[in-house]
Amino acid sequence: MADKYPITRAVHVLREANVAFEPFLFRYEGRGDVARDAARALNLPEEAVYKTLIFLANGEPIVVLAAANQRVSTRKVGRACGADVTECDPRDAERHTGYKVGGISPLGTRRAMQAFIDENVVLLEALYVNGGSHGFLVKLAPDDLIRLLGAQVGDWAVER
Repeated sequence: MADKYPITRAVHVLREANVAFEPFLFRYEGRGDVARDAARALNLPEEAVYKTLIFLANGEPIVVLAAANQRVSTRKVGRACGADVTECDPRDAERHTGYKVGGISPLGTRRAMQAFIDENVVLLEALYVNGGSHGFLVKLAPDDLIRLLGAQVGDWAVER
């Protein structure tokens, strides 16, 4: 646990909702596989560290969360929202969320987005998501994250 950590929009959301969370800091490498790097750096199981990905569904941004050891199936998400789903350009993801790529949190995004979280999250007592800054994760209960995001839980991912 970190004594001092960034006070991001995600932290504000958690505090305002009175959600218990624990901050964790790690050395950000900037290589593109942030969730896996974080899991390794913090000695956490990859299935407990969830990555935040921004996609476009018929041109509208959506947020999809999946474990570090999974990849998102755009076909599955597309069926759920009745739209063509494509990856969001990194610059557009930053514009929609207000966070820098590698530090995108699902909480406190600049723009409200429909959220999807992979169903394996319900098997966890706690999960780790980006806290809104490079090298910063927050640990919280899956039910709290689902509630805060209004997320649709389903089979959105496949193992890598």
